[in-house]
Amino acid sequence: MVAIENSIWNDLNTPSVTTYNSVAEFQLRYPTGSHLVAVENGEVLGLLGFHPPTGLAAHQRTWLLDIGVLPSAQGRGVGNFLVSKLKELAKERGIHKLSLRVLGTNEGAIRFYKRHGFVEEGVLKDEFWIKDRYVEDVFMGYLLNK
Repeated sequence: MVAIENSIWNDLNTPSVTTYNSVAEFQLRYPTGSHLVAVENGEVLGLLGFHPPTGLAAHQRTWLLDIGVLPSAQGRGVGNFLVSKLKELAKERGIHKLSLRVLGTNEGAIRFYKRHGFVEEGVLKDEFWIKDRYVEDVFMGYLLNK
């Protein structure tokens, strides 16, 4: 999981690339049970992390998610599988809303989320300065118990 986490993030899909030097360092940020993992033939193809957006009790029924799929596995249904499984798990655990943030320049990800029922809830204009240009921060959400 650490290897894929270190390889999938770049300045096209996150405003701040974080890498981990060890499993222990990764586990400090992401405790056991905070990810769904797609594995094929022993290879991790994708990760989907989920957690409450804050430590507030009022946020206990919302999960903020992040998803990453190896470029070589994109277009093979890995992301679809992970999002579908997350929706099932969230319903089982009484979660009402899935929330995420995506760079406005990541048009493929925005299309992917919309195909899965996420809607744009807000945009922070010119929020980030990445590669000599301003980039929007797009907030998207999906309500499980409408």
